[in-house]
Amino acid sequence: MRRTLAVAVLTAALAAPASAQIAWDGPALISPVTPAGVSVFILDAAGADLGGLATFRHDAGPVGLGYRLSLAEQGGPDGDIAVSVGVDVSGFLSRGVEGSEIDVVWWAGGGIGLGDETLVTIPVGLVLGWSGSGGDVILSPYGGGHVNLEISTLDTNNVDLVGVIDLGLDLVLPSGWMVRFGVTVGDRDSLALGVKLPS
Repeated sequence: MRRTLAVAVLTAALAAPASAQIAWDGPALISPVTPAGVSVFILDAAGADLGGLATFRHDAGPVGLGYRLSLAEQGGPDGDIAVSVGVDVSGFLSRGVEGSEIDVVWWAGGGIGLGDETLVTIPVGLVLGWSGSGGDVILSPYGGGHVNLEISTLDTNNVDLVGVIDLGLDLVLPSGWMVRFGVTVGDRDSLALGVKLPS
């Protein structure tokens, strides 16, 4: 059974086409406690090897504009660099749903990924999140999803609508540092782990 499952996973991975560009919106990294300022991440993006991601927001929480830039080496023998840039806007849809501590956030944006191919993505999404404390650590898990309008030069079917799931966790440590983690699951799996830089 395990061998059959491993073969199936490996076959699916090998059959998946290399996208040759990185989508700017994966992972989303937007939650009810998104911090202001600069955050930096190690990025594992679909269609590329390990890279880096930087985000910036003027205001804390899902308010106003956010900006991001990511760089990663493309998969393949040439080793060229893929780059993506994007802008998002977000806000609270609901605070304290049904008297709970769960907040609902909406977000949208637009951006472009450039590599061997070009990918323009326009996402719209919802996120649910809450915050709690465990000792001196503040935990803020969140989850949701977004739908992307994608315009790509990768193949002849270059306009597509893609849905993905967004999950993440922000941890505020006793030292004041915030550790941030996010993952997007779907057509363009991606993962980011990083920190919010001190102001």
